[in-house]
Amino acid sequence: MRGPWALSRISLRTGSRRHGPRFDVGGITLAAGYLWIYGVPRTSSPVAWQVDPATLARVRSITLPPLPPRFPGLSPLVTAGPAGSVWIGSDRTLLRVNARTGDHLASATLPAGLLVSDISADLAGGDLYVSAAHQVHGGMTGAVMLEFDARSGRRLAMRSGGLISYSVAGAWLTAVPGGVWASFRTGMLGLTVHLSDKGLRMIAPPAPGIASRPANGIFHWPMYETTVYGGGALWLANQLGIIACLDPRTGRVRASERISQSQLVFKLAVDQTRGTIIAIDSRGLTRITPPAQCWG
Repeated sequence: MRGPWALSRISLRTGSRRHGPRFDVGGITLAAGYLWIYGVPRTSSPVAWQVDPATLARVRSITLPPLPPRFPGLSPLVTAGPAGSVWIGSDRTLLRVNARTGDHLASATLPAGLLVSDISADLAGGDLYVSAAHQVHGGMTGAVMLEFDARSGRRLAMRSGGLISYSVAGAWLTAVPGGVWASFRTGMLGLTVHLSDKGLRMIAPPAPGIASRPANGIFHWPMYETTVYGGGALWLANQLGIIACLDPRTGRVRASERISQSQLVFKLAVDQTRGTIIAIDSRGLTRITPPAQCWG
């Protein structure tokens, strides 16, 4: 898929659609009251477009440093920062930007040999979490977790041992109060682990020996797992067909369900105003009503 991509806004209540501009990049997220479209155009450096979510008009573009020649498709990433800002991660660069003015507020650089894999911030706790992978000839390998002050960009902790050492290339992150959940592939299988905001120490579950057991549950899975935080819960779905809500601090499962392989969920979003979850599955968008015990 090479684009261009057409931006549209669809009302979940009426189904009405508003068409927006086209972009040469296809990443999309909401942060600091704006829509962000990001990626690497075929002929230029990584870019993040800031878009007004009401009008779908472009506000500004933020161009990031060029990527190394061997990594032309490594996409930048965007997450909400404190006080109406966003953090953008690309290559070894972390950049905090004022969403109202576009001013650069802070920056940080990863240690040599590391590339940003994902970023996620806990705004209440003031922490920015970054997963990185080692740059090697022909690609990326392994995983390193880093914790930064979300306001200043000062590095607070860095960890590479334990279960995250099984990762083949970085991790997907979901920040929660008191820590961060990291999901990563170990090959055809994968793990989801919980790290504390106090030095990125491991928080049980899962148990240390989980990687040597069959993939049969929430924390050890085949192919993929997706997580999102909202409404006081960590929500997840994976290749096994499991959809679950967890206590985000302890990992205790509040409720779970297993669906058929024909209905696998690939992405989740939390609609707190309606008390529902929006899921992307093979059929499109599906609204799920979780049990009351899911909500924190």
